[in-house]
Amino acid sequence: MLFTKWTLYQAAAVAGLIALAVVAEFYSLDIGNALTSGAISSMLIVLTFILLSTSLIHLFFIFHSKKSERFLSHPLWNKMNVLSGLLLAVSVVLFIAASLITSVNEWLTNYRWNLYGIVYFFLFLYSLFVLSVVHKVKQDSAKETKIEISFGATVVSLCVLLFLL
Repeated sequence: MLFTKWTLYQAAAVAGLIALAVVAEFYSLDIGNALTSGAISSMLIVLTFILLSTSLIHLFFIFHSKKSERFLSHPLWNKMNVLSGLLLAVSVVLFIAASLITSVNEWLTNYRWNLYGIVYFFLFLYSLFVLSVVHKVKQDSAKETKIEISFGATVVSLCVLLFLL
């Protein structure tokens, strides 16, 4: 069956990501004022956006694990940490190259929706990479447990990365 309740839940998670982008765009001027007012408030706003986005991405993973029996059990998942890591690295290099070659800053300023798409793309790839590493380390755990552990690891690693920047 193609459309199960889990498919509808996945669609709701994607709709939540879109709604989060709409809310962020609606309050972008207020967020900009908060970013100029101090480091603590700007860091909290960015962390909240990343936490909500990562939560919705991992909800998508959980709903997909309920829907598909092959999720996290296909033999390709044994190599997924290398594949997703390479895809993430190539995507970052291509984004940096595009930033150097073209005027990505102007493009993102004129079409801000692309910024949210790029952020979601990189968050999805990073979440997929962390999930594949957790899958490799915790092979005997349940699917939902792996997704929950990867959610925690993703959020903590992104918070540490942001604090280091």
